[in-house]
Amino acid sequence: MSHKLRVPVILIIALLIILGSVPNLRAIESAPPSPSASNDLVLTLREVVERALNNNVSIAVEEFNSKIREQDITDRKSEFDPTINLELSTIEKTNQVSSAFASPDKAQNRDYDWDLSLNQKVITGGEYEINFNNNRNKTNSNFAGLNPKYSSELLLSASQPLLKNFGIDNNKRNIYIANNDLDISDFDFESTVIDTITDVQNVYWELVFSIEDLNVKQKSLKRAQDLEERVRAQVEVGTVAPLEILQAQSEVASREELLLQAQDLIQDNEDNLKNLLNIQFDSTDGLKKVRPAEKPMLQPEKEIELNEAIITALKKRPDYLARKTKLANDNIQAKYNENQVFPTLDLFGSLGLNGISGDAVPITSGTVTGTSRFGGGYDDTISNLGSRDYYQWEVGLKMSYPLGNRSAKSRLTASRLQVAQTLLDIKDLEKKIVVEVREAVRQIKTETKRVQASRVARKLAEEKLNAEEKKLEVGLSTSFNVLEFQEDLVEEQTNEIRALIDYSKSRIRLKQVMATTLDANNVKMSTDIDTDS
Repeated sequence: MSHKLRVPVILIIALLIILGSVPNLRAIESAPPSPSASNDLVLTLREVVERALNNNVSIAVEEFNSKIREQDITDRKSEFDPTINLELSTIEKTNQVSSAFASPDKAQNRDYDWDLSLNQKVITGGEYEINFNNNRNKTNSNFAGLNPKYSSELLLSASQPLLKNFGIDNNKRNIYIANNDLDISDFDFESTVIDTITDVQNVYWELVFSIEDLNVKQKSLKRAQDLEERVRAQVEVGTVAPLEILQAQSEVASREELLLQAQDLIQDNEDNLKNLLNIQFDSTDGLKKVRPAEKPMLQPEKEIELNEAIITALKKRPDYLARKTKLANDNIQAKYNENQVFPTLDLFGSLGLNGISGDAVPITSGTVTGTSRFGGGYDDTISNLGSRDYYQWEVGLKMSYPLGNRSAKSRLTASRLQVAQTLLDIKDLEKKIVVEVREAVRQIKTETKRVQASRVARKLAEEKLNAEEKKLEVGLSTSFNVLEFQEDLVEEQTNEIRALIDYSKSRIRLKQVMATTLDANNVKMSTDIDTDS
């Protein structure tokens, strides 16, 4: 039995009785909350989860992270986008000519250029470029056979690494990593959703506890007040000593204090729940009292297979999957760094077509006069180019290797160490998950037994109180004893409610550590982004 009566309180009340100024302690008793009041916001557990998912700020922030990662994938893919270039220019140049046979010795040239090119990096690591270059030259030289002269060139050039930077995986590594980063962001988002659902459900049940506990405190206060009235009547007829009234009044004051604390706890839990639901306190819903529509209850549980629970957790835990995805990224980077140790050996080549034309100008050299056979306009230049009679080609190998190659070797060593570190991190997390699942499974079993034991204890406390009240009626007990048994009953009733709440929270905890919270609440994670590489 707990002893909450304090001698100083009794002495103070006795003094007040003597002075005739005992306050009416019942005046501070507040009416119990009415679940059906029109200004109450009544919510089921499902409604609370839906509101949390729709309004929670943490979820909104994490969702932005996923969208940012989606754009990273597009950015990485753009590395292989083709680029088109257009350049238009004109230049005029006048300069002296040193040749003794120059005519004239002051050269003037005006060039017009219009060039078009297309270049792209391909997924094997190679690059190609197509250039279509055009020029129109106007000169004052007397030896220019074509004036103005048009020239065009169509050139395809390409290079392909054979060692360093060779291969699809090496060149698409940034896309792979960006896709994995998106997966990691999605896993983080899922973790945030799971944690949010878990938190809001726990606060919901804490609010249920505080409201149920308030009801218990109100009934306890009513018992103490009824006992005080009964004792007062007995004192008036002289069957019990006046001290009995002091004990009853002292206990009423103590229970009124506990009632105020219980009411304060309800308001704290309401504020916590509104905060998780992102309800503004000055809004319409924020000014209402939150009242849960559900009661805690012991649900029949099928036997939880520990090994299956651990396997499920390792398959579904987003933090564990995120860590494994990070390992995949580390392996991609390590593989790339292995390739960077190789020498640079590139195969390159080019193939081009060209053509010229222009206004043919007769040129006299001595007694001989000649005219260029390539006279014509710009369209003749294109025709000559298309004839494929005038071409060029080149093929070759280019190799380079830094002596010592310490930079590439150090990056390779660092990436391998990173892989080893991440592996150890995953193993450590595996152990933590196993421990958490074992604890959660064990906790449910413990809380189930605790609920059953608290129910028995509460029932026995009710029976003992009834028996003691009957003894008081026939003068075989005192008000002090009855108050003690009342306190015992309040304690056992509170323990029963707490056991039921802790049982409900232990079920929530098991879902959290197994990552089955979303399935249990019928929440689906989906993405509309195409992450194909």
